[in-house]
Parts: sequence; structure tokens; C-alpha cells
Amino acid sequence: MPILKSKITHLRLYLFPLFVGLICIWPGCQNSVLKNSTTPADDSAPTERLIRNLKRLPTVRSVDIWTLPEAIRERDWDGLTITTQHYQIHTSVRDPLILRQVPVFLESAFRSYSELVGKSPQPKNTLRVYFFQTRSQWEDFTRHWTGKLASAYLKNPAGAYYFKNACVAYHLTRRSNFSILAHEGWHQFSDELFQFRLPAWLDESIATNFEAYKWQNGRVEFDAKYNGSRLHDLAQTLAQGRLISLPDLLVLDAGRILSHTQYDPTGTKVNPRITAYYAQLYALARFLREANYGRHLLSFRTMLADAGYGRWPLDDALRAEALQRDRNPTRLWNAQVGQLIFQTYIARNPHEIEPAYQAFCRKIVSNVRFKKKL
Repeated sequence: MPILKSKITHLRLYLFPLFVGLICIWPGCQNSVLKNSTTPADDSAPTERLIRNLKRLPTVRSVDIWTLPEAIRERDWDGLTITTQHYQIHTSVRDPLILRQVPVFLESAFRSYSELVGKSPQPKNTLRVYFFQTRSQWEDFTRHWTGKLASAYLKNPAGAYYFKNACVAYHLTRRSNFSILAHEGWHQFSDELFQFRLPAWLDESIATNFEAYKWQNGRVEFDAKYNGSRLHDLAQTLAQGRLISLPDLLVLDAGRILSHTQYDPTGTKVNPRITAYYAQLYALARFLREANYGRHLLSFRTMLADAGYGRWPLDDALRAEALQRDRNPTRLWNAQVGQLIFQTYIARNPHEIEPAYQAFCRKIVSNVRFKKKL
């Protein structure tokens, strides 16, 4: 039985999606994430050859020319629309290797999302992805796509977000591209296929667990244990005594933290609280899946399945907001539901489970070492 929801445009702005780019979240990105992409990597490859080679991939169902929207001023070359079983990828990227990898990666991510929730759902609509070669193209499209909200999204130096049922990103590095798409892809997957929207702690914790991956025999394998960037941030958080309490973690959202952060256009100054927030959410999802030989895994999956089928024990007001997608969830809803579902499925009193959670955090960073400053 597929997990479905009514089709209404969704906006997760209370999370400022994905302002996590402000903290360089993706494994292997480090400072390179903050650099704008340059001109196409292989503009010499004829479009016809690109299309012909892409059509040979088993994952690809069709490839067509995509005429970039008129709002994009940098239009020196045509884009492509690559269609797979679940995705329609509109891209201006010209690197043949990336173009061959993106459809395989996205379908692999979709399968991994499905395995996590224990179902093989089929979305009613093809999942859209806009993937641009340059930041300037991304900025023009963002102004066109997000309208009055563009100023908020344009502050994101990493250039990735989920809005109006589409993931929008631009080319950073080959490694970072896919971590970004996997993170945003989870938001898209849960929004499209779950009856209930997810509170911030649950949605972001799962998304961060899909940032680490490896290519294995032409397939993609996700393994949260190798997310070096998150582990580094978690180790720093512990070392500096900035750990957010578990009860607070369940009611916070990124926008609430960032609203108290002065915007830094260079992306070099980061609020340590936002770094701690995402690092701890990363650890929390791992804790619920791995700790004590998977003690909480069944409860964790049941919580996700009940979100998918709309079975959380919510009162009428909370349920109505959990079902709607036409406007932002309120922070009050996020705080109430975030705490309620944890207490219902995981632990009635989060304070009682916090020592085990903190011990797990210390355990997974035990091998993290910091470079000595010269």
C-alpha cells in the first residue's frame, strides 16, 4: 500500500531550506562549497553525443533539450531534461561524467529512502530537480522560482533548497553535488509521499544521515558513519561544551536559530549553535537507528510509517496543520509535534534518555582528531 498525500504546494521556509549551507554541512565540501562554480567543465562535448550516451544508461528513460527559462540571463548553451523512473532532472551542467552519475545517484537515493521507511512507495508526480552549472544561473532561477521569498534563499552560499515540490541546486564539486542532492532529496521524498509533514528534528536528522555515500560497483551506498563533516562538528560541539539538551533539540528549528544570526555574505562566520544543532540531529538519527544494537530502530520506523499514513496521535488542530502544505508550519506546531512524537514513540521523558544519547555522541566521535594550529 503506497504512502500518499494530497498534492498541495509545500514550502518549508521555517527551516530556511537549506540554510544548512551556511555551515558547510556536506562531507568533503569544506571551503570549496563556498566557491562559485565556473564555466562548463566540458562544453566541447556536442549536445547530440551527450544525449546519445545518456540514453544508453539503464536508469534513463528519456533525454530532451531543455530551453532554460528566460529569467536566466546566462544562456550560452542549451540544457537537458533527463527523465528517470521517479525524477525529471532539468540541468544546464555539461560535464559528461556528472550527467551520467546524477540519474543513477537520484534513483539510488530514492531506493534508500524507501528502505528506511520500509515501503516501496510510488509518487503520484515525477520529482523535479533543477541543477545548474553556475551560481549566477541558480540565482536568476531562484528569483524567478521563489518570487518574494528570493532574498532569503539568495543568502545561502551553498545554493541548495527545496521549494514548490522541486530541489534546486547548482554545481559545486563532484563530491558535494551528490551530498546536497541526497539531503534535499529526502525533504522532497517525505513531502511528496508522507501524509503528515515532519517536524524539524525528524526531517533534518534523517536528511543529514544521507549526506555520506560511496560508489560501489556502479551503485550508490549511503552510510552515515562516514559523514566526516558532521562528526567533526559534533566533536567540536562536545569539546567546547555547547551541546544542546535533547528536550531543546526536539522543539528547535533552524530558522529560529538563524533568526538570531547576523548575515555574513562571505559565509565564513557561522553561529556555533547552528553547527551544533545539525551535528546533534545527525547524531540523534544515528542514535535511534544504531544505539544498543538497534533498541529504538523499530520504534523509529513505526514513527516514520505512521507519519506516512497519517496515524500520529494528534488533536484536530495539530492534525490539520500536519496535513496542510499550502503555507509554512508554525514554530508552535513544530515544537508541540516534535516533542509529542518523541514522547509517544521513543521515550515518554526525553530527560531520561538523554544520558544514553550523549554517551552515544561521545562514542561516535572518539576517533575524531583536530589538526594542530601552526
